[in-house]
Amino acid sequence: MKKLISTIVVIICSVGIVSCSSSQTDILSKTSINTTQSPKNQSTQKTPSFTSGTSQKIATKQPKTGTVKEMVNGDIMCYVTLVDETGREHNVGASFEICEKQDAFLNKKVRAFYEIASVNDCQSAEPCGKTRKESLITKLEILH
Repeated sequence: MKKLISTIVVIICSVGIVSCSSSQTDILSKTSINTTQSPKNQSTQKTPSFTSGTSQKIATKQPKTGTVKEMVNGDIMCYVTLVDETGREHNVGASFEICEKQDAFLNKKVRAFYEIASVNDCQSAEPCGKTRKESLITKLEILH
């Protein structure tokens, strides 16, 4: 009987270890940020690549320019709808400071500047101590 219980425990632990390591590998393979170094000043420039993991979401293909169609304050960030030159809508995150200036940017053609920032990763608006990385608009510049 002791042998049977020991065997079952070893099997369950092995399955748990294998599933944990494979899920972490999946998350790590899905989330990556490409960095390139400038030969002149050796500064690091981050270029986000599209990923969607359970703990981290960094989006690319975010429009650099577009017309601001809508701005909405959410629980963890501001949400901006940009319409690019082809007429395609992009829903992107932004800092709360961007939504505070909604009247200045609404229905205007803008250039968006993005940065990777930590945002709450909680089920409610209450802080829970968990965060995730998001590419957020931190500055909008009106184009003429």
